[in-house]
Amino acid sequence: MPTKLVTAQARSATGRYTYRAKAPRPQAPEAEHTKLTHALAAHRQLLSHAASAIRTLAAARNELIAQALEDGLTLTTVSAVTGENLRAVRTIGLAYDDLHPSGLPRSAHVAALRQKSDELKAAERHRDQITERREALIVMALRNQVCDDLELASLTGLTPDHIRRTTRGIPRPA
Repeated sequence: MPTKLVTAQARSATGRYTYRAKAPRPQAPEAEHTKLTHALAAHRQLLSHAASAIRTLAAARNELIAQALEDGLTLTTVSAVTGENLRAVRTIGLAYDDLHPSGLPRSAHVAALRQKSDELKAAERHRDQITERREALIVMALRNQVCDDLELASLTGLTPDHIRRTTRGIPRPA
């Protein structure tokens, strides 16, 4: 009579399934592993919030671009104020076909566009800082052998291949 093998599924601190490697690996202190797991989960959440803020700001800025073009600002002016190239500004303007002239003066459009573009650039810089800190945590985890590539991929939401590519030159203890 064949016996059925039952295995328990392990869950990480973030509630996701964890990778259970067959090969033994040196065990890092549990406190260090827990701390890193929580830090990576927090960075994942921060990146999600930053991406959401960037999408919201980009949508608002694009609407301002379209309204400014509808009110008569030139592509060149809008491009210079927002930092977008002419083709992108033209594409954004063409995407909004249901706008009517608002009657706002040119200076009001320029000020609103400049402010929204600055907010968008600040949000993008913030996202980049979070990404850099996440990469530093990944490198630290690999150097100290706290997690392997697959567990890091699970914790960060990146693919194992991406983890390997970005950490290719990182020296790891034998």
